[in-house]
Amino acid sequence: MIIVKNGQTIGAGDVQISVFGDLNMEVTKLSYGVKQSHKSNYSLGSVNPTSYSVGKKEYSCTLGLRFSSITSLEKAAGGSLLDIKPFNIIATYVNEENEIVTDRMLVKFADQGREITTDSEDVTREFEMFCLGIEFNK
Repeated sequence: MIIVKNGQTIGAGDVQISVFGDLNMEVTKLSYGVKQSHKSNYSLGSVNPTSYSVGKKEYSCTLGLRFSSITSLEKAAGGSLLDIKPFNIIATYVNEENEIVTDRMLVKFADQGREITTDSEDVTREFEMFCLGIEFNK
């Protein structure tokens, strides 16, 4: 499993992922981040920015799951992942300073489908999640 947090990759052995409060969900990938637009402001008589403004925050989250976890979720949801209300994904890991870091994402499934290939021994799928917010290091 791979975790990518704002571009930094974290080793699979150092992380625990909880989806719906379940640590046994077969997560194969978790990638999440936030970006915020910035705009330079100019004053009369200046060719250089004199201040800046910030825009809205945009959150992103991708969740990779094994087929057995996908079908378990579909069964619990009555077939449609899209009907599942927003839920938390919690990622806990030890950073390079040996400190415990916990990140929490509030997400909802934004798509559903299958991805099966002939050269794959392990059936997995990555879901682009609708992300309502991320709390880093809480």
